[in-house]
Amino acid sequence: MQAQTTISDQKLTGDIKKDLVRLLPIGTVKADIIDGVQQNPRQMELTKKLQSSIAQNYEWFVDYMKAVPQGEKIPYHIKLGLTKDEYMELMGFMDNIEMVSTGTENISIQIKNDVIYFKSQNKLSKLDSLTIDLKSNMVSFGKIKIPFADKLNITSDKNALKSKWMGYSWVLEEPKDLDANAMKDLNSLKMRQYKFTIGKLEKTGKTYMSLKGREIENGAKTIDFELPIQF
Repeated sequence: MQAQTTISDQKLTGDIKKDLVRLLPIGTVKADIIDGVQQNPRQMELTKKLQSSIAQNYEWFVDYMKAVPQGEKIPYHIKLGLTKDEYMELMGFMDNIEMVSTGTENISIQIKNDVIYFKSQNKLSKLDSLTIDLKSNMVSFGKIKIPFADKLNITSDKNALKSKWMGYSWVLEEPKDLDANAMKDLNSLKMRQYKFTIGKLEKTGKTYMSLKGREIENGAKTIDFELPIQF
């Protein structure tokens, strides 16, 4: 008896339009909101010490980060507020961080004239303002246009999703390539960042989707949210 191939068994094709239709089936899905992080008390204690020290030495920290290549771990420094052993212990925890569900919500997915629409409520009500234009490959959040950025191929399961996965990202950053000098004068800082990510988790066959938004006006955050879900 041959096993049937389901959507969750099928791999992504690299054709963005086809893959989006496959990842976002028309109808209603029950989504896990995975905005929780599994932490033990020791990890929370070390994280709090690190965050407190960074807040006290913020200008130094911004300068220190200039020398760290993107995606690389921050090298140890005594000003980070931890001993070297504590810092190594915290990095070990970070390698094993896991996103966990804090609840579920139904999402209605519809496609009309090659545009994907979402409808949800409560914690996920912001998805009502999200659309994906399959013809132009443009994601919109209200009046904000988020252009396509990259194909993603996560080849290790050592990440917060605990799975290898493939997918796509759309990113808007204004201004582009914000440097550390601009971060120093926080009172005049003006920026906005939006990112939409979608992919397929190899381990479970589920769709992973995340919408992030952050806006800063004169140094104050006016918008700051992240909605990671899987279904």
